[in-house]
Formats: sequence, structure tokens, C-alpha cells
Amino acid sequence: MTIKNSKVKIQKSKGNLPATTFEFLLFTFYFLSPLFTCSQILNIDKTDTNAYSPKAGYNFNLSMGLEIDKQKTTLYDATNTAAFSMQKNKELLIVAGSYRFTYNGPEDILNAGYIHLRLRHHYRDKFQPEPFFQYQWDNKRGMEMRVLGGANVRYNFFKGDKFDCNAGLGLFYEAERWDYVGVDSVKVPPNPEPVESNLWKVNSYFRFDWKLSGNSDIVFNVFFQTRPDHFEPRIAPHLQWTINAGKHFGFAVIYGALYDSHPVVPIPKFYYTLSNSITANF
Repeated sequence: MTIKNSKVKIQKSKGNLPATTFEFLLFTFYFLSPLFTCSQILNIDKTDTNAYSPKAGYNFNLSMGLEIDKQKTTLYDATNTAAFSMQKNKELLIVAGSYRFTYNGPEDILNAGYIHLRLRHHYRDKFQPEPFFQYQWDNKRGMEMRVLGGANVRYNFFKGDKFDCNAGLGLFYEAERWDYVGVDSVKVPPNPEPVESNLWKVNSYFRFDWKLSGNSDIVFNVFFQTRPDHFEPRIAPHLQWTINAGKHFGFAVIYGALYDSHPVVPIPKFYYTLSNSITANF
């Protein structure tokens, strides 16, 4: 017996029914595409914010998926993500979280997620401070925990009806603890113990948002991080194509990757994720 629920997002509606055959074919592609997921390097927010207002404005996005497979044992797989933002006066607070698990009887095959907080002060100015905090874990790769906190200086290059571009540069402190679950057995040392790493990192990112039409949007961003005292690059590109296929429904195709030149334990330096989701807009 197999029960599958497609991933669903709830967010503010923006678009109308696609007008092109190409978008219809891409919508069909959703049902044929495979789904892969992995943890993110650092969550980043959208920038189509409202004008300054003394009245608080709120936005909430929710994505949920569940898969249950029954053969000799019952296998549960679920992905849940949520993002909340609040705007008041010249402040924008963003809280985002994600949790994914695959459960097979008494065994957790996959348990991963993150919680992210970000505050943008004077969020429509060219320059703005951007403090952030994140907690993250991923047992499949061996990440028992990652805690980081820091701040960026964000610069908005331009914002228009079709194009939006910004970048950030800052510093953060990162504390990690890893085990050897994701390491090839020939590389595991005798009597392995968890490895801890506590480092300052330089953080930079570039983000570009292109609104192809009233109902189609492409967002590209890339992170670059390294130690300030030693060049150890960590690069993470991210691409998302969102299409609203009507007043209440649409979908998104997302690609993300991570290259870490010096992982804490000897796991592969590169991995990627390709995912897609049906969206419901209310």
C-alpha cells in the first residue's frame, strides 16, 4: 500500500493562468520530475517587500509533503517548511524553518532541518544592516548540529517591475559537530569520536530576481563563504522557477548545490538538490 501527498505551499497569490504552451509543458514536467532534497547552506529571503508603514504586515508560507509506503514495514517520509515575515515601520523580521524525516520502524533513515531568523533594518534603503541566526542539522551527512550567527551589510543595486538585484557582505561565527555517518568506511578512523569545529567565516551573496511575466518568476542566488585567515571556499548556488497557474494554484522547480572545499569530516565535497512542488495560493 502506498499513500502519497504532493508537496503544497500556501502563500500570497500573485498571478494568473499561464498564457504560453511552454509553461503548460513545464507544469506537466512537475508530475514527471524526480524529487531530491538536502539541507541548505543558509536561508535567504525574497525582496518584494511592501512600502514602509506603521501598521504591521504579515506573510506566511507553508509547504507540506507526506509519503507512506507499506510492505513488510511501514516507511514514512515527510517534508515540512514554513516561513513567516513581519513588516512594521522600517523593520522586516523573517523566521523560516524546515524539517524532513524518513522513518522506517524504529530507525531514522533521514532527519534534517533548520531554523533561521533574519532582521532587516531600513529594508528598502540602498545599504542596510542584516543580522541573522541559524540552527541546522542533517543526520544523513553526519551533521549533528550547526549553529551560526552574524551580520551582513546588504546593498540593493536596483528594484523594478521586472528585475531585482542585491548583494551582501558580512561576518559570522559558526559552531559545528559532526560524526562519521556519511563518511566512506575506509576513511573512518579507529574508535571515531564526534568532531567539533568553531570558526569565524566571511559571508557574501549575490541575488537576482527576474519576473518573466505576471505569473512567472525566476530567482537566482549564490553564496560564497570562507575563513578570513585561510582560503577555504564554500560555494552554494540556488535557482528557483515559480509559476502561478491560475488564481490559486501553481508550482515551483528548485535547484540547489553546495561545494565545500574543506568539510569537517571527509564526506564528498559536492552535493546538490533538485525539487519541485505544487503550490496553493490563498
